[in-house]
Amino acid sequence: MAVLKKMAESHPVLLNIVLWIIAVLLTLGCFTYQDKTGPTYPLEGSIETANGTVTFKFLRSENIGTDLKVMLVDPVPEGVQAQVKYRRFRSHDEWAFMPMKKGSFEFTRRGRSESVSGVGAELPSLNVRAGKYEFFVYVQTPGSEAISITRDIPIYARYKGAVPGYALLPHIFVIFLSMIFAIRTTLEAVIDGSFKWMLWATLISLLLGAFILGPWVQWFAFGVWWSGVPFGWDWTDNKVLLELVFWLLALYLNRGDQRNRWSVLLAG
Repeated sequence: MAVLKKMAESHPVLLNIVLWIIAVLLTLGCFTYQDKTGPTYPLEGSIETANGTVTFKFLRSENIGTDLKVMLVDPVPEGVQAQVKYRRFRSHDEWAFMPMKKGSFEFTRRGRSESVSGVGAELPSLNVRAGKYEFFVYVQTPGSEAISITRDIPIYARYKGAVPGYALLPHIFVIFLSMIFAIRTTLEAVIDGSFKWMLWATLISLLLGAFILGPWVQWFAFGVWWSGVPFGWDWTDNKVLLELVFWLLALYLNRGDQRNRWSVLLAG
């Protein structure tokens, strides 16, 4: 802290540039982490069988009109057989079973196409936005019982409508800007600098990205504008709602000539 304050006094322009670079890098890191750990990222991992290691990749999000790929990735040990037990989530459907067969499976995620060779199955596309599958994948080796890769915990996959680029791209861009502003505002509060305009920039970009463009994207994808409180318990919607509350509190406590940098640190 003392070093940063001293740098702010002796090299303010340099420190400003450094803090903006840090904000951008941290935002990129957050975007990457959220992309890799979010509920729509394919479930990946491996398990040990009597015949060797089985590596799996199960899609958990797909567009309406495209069958859902459930895959064991090559090299699949000789003698390993697999099947998928599935049904629509929260339905009265009977469980259905689909054997997994050797082949090549292509899918697209985040605009990138990928092809996986191995043993897999393609569950029929659901035709309802926000429609879900729940499924288990069982593997079996000769002379042993079939075991569920995820034990008694089902895997969930959600279908969505296609989101046009004119809605999705502005949403991503503004959310990215909002995260940069939020981090940069927090860093400015850390050095006890002048953060008031940054606070406004954070709040305005958050409102635009998460509460105007976000619901627009959600409507295309899932047929709802908002699924957080008070209409539901969606994690993403409730998370940004909580963020908004903290940033509004920070703005209120820093209104006019008042200054409360701890509220900014709390919001950040």
